[in-house]
Amino acid sequence: MPHVFITGANRGLGLEHARQYATQGWQVTVTARDPKAATDLQALCERHGDAVRIVPLDVTDHPAVEALAEQLDGTPIDILINNAGTFGPAGAPEGMAYQSLANMDYVIWRELLEINLLAPFKIAVALRPNLLAGEQRLLVMMSTGLASITENLHGGAYAYRSSKAGLNILARGMAAEWQDLIVIAMSPGWCRTDLGGPAAPIDPADSVRAQQALFARLGSADTGRFIDMDGETVPW
Repeated sequence: MPHVFITGANRGLGLEHARQYATQGWQVTVTARDPKAATDLQALCERHGDAVRIVPLDVTDHPAVEALAEQLDGTPIDILINNAGTFGPAGAPEGMAYQSLANMDYVIWRELLEINLLAPFKIAVALRPNLLAGEQRLLVMMSTGLASITENLHGGAYAYRSSKAGLNILARGMAAEWQDLIVIAMSPGWCRTDLGGPAAPIDPADSVRAQQALFARLGSADTGRFIDMDGETVPW
């Protein structure tokens, strides 16, 4: 049974990845800061039993990440989806208000960097041995089209953009150093999630369905790429 590990799966794209992989018969391990409050995840566990495991984890708690890595010692992971991320206390477009040139909330910016940049680095390094023990050996850094420098023609969202552009740098560097893994930065499209907001044009289920089909056909030639859910290159 293949094994996928998904951070921040209590809602949004992470939850949808868990749903779809569980339906396909995968072993699914997910993290949530407060599993008891993650009612949708709890329902998923009830439907699929031991095939879905919820791990309590604050991704910014580095000792907790290290402890989790010890618990998973020797457990193969085929796909690690570094999905946990934030736009701050409000989703798009309301969240633009506290990360503009005219009004930057530096406390929120630091929080975004901790969650969107430092945490996925820590988790990827900690769980690399598990990926090496798996068959697919795929590390997915969940990025965004807003991280593209080339396509940043309007400004705004400086905290979020900078944290995700940094994530892209991590993906590119890890792909160069870890040539025994496939590492990608994924732009899932503008989805109707708490982060993306209700005006987003893409249903999360459609994005995840396309992503998972893409993950299944990725090979070593794809490592280090920044791509969308259809496998098309997103400009850095």
